Amino acid sequence: MAGSVFTRDWEALELADMIAQHGQITVTGEVELTETGSTAELKEHVPPGTDPKILLLDLVIHRQGGIQGHIAWFDKLTFKKKLSGDAYDEVDILYGGEIVQRVKVEHPLTFAAPRVAPPAKKAPAKKKPPRAAAAKKRTAKKAAKRPAMKKKSTKKSVKATKKRSGKKK
Repeated sequence: MAGSVFTRDWEALELADMIAQHGQITVTGEVELTETGSTAELKEHVPPGTDPKILLLDLVIHRQGGIQGHIAWFDKLTFKKKLSGDAYDEVDILYGGEIVQRVKVEHPLTFAAPRVAPPAKKAPAKKKPPRAAAAKKRTAKKAAKRPAMKKKSTKKSVKATKKRSGKKK
């Protein structure tokens, strides 16, 4: 089993029932095969690892005898194992005794109730101002308009005052 192997797109999903007594872990990924007639599979590593929260899987590539051509493609692999409860946090994929991929295990809540985003909160409705506040606003608007009017009338009255004062002299 000398050599290296190219893998991609690994996922590990551990599903349990509502009381987390029965479940299953599913590990999927792809491996690149370079010879026609080759196949690959995932097998549980024997003996199990020292950490009970890490599942060890061996990637085994079977090469067939006979006439072979050289072509490269990705073969999808799946490993399933029945278990009880929240058994694993990680999965290590081994090839030739060495870890080629480490995958975090996802733990959805249940079979029946997949994870759903919480409902979006609605923005609080704006309160209508009380009538007294609305009346104050109207009064403020009128007051803002008055000085502009007074300025015009003030100019007129100043002119009128000059005319009157000029006539008296």
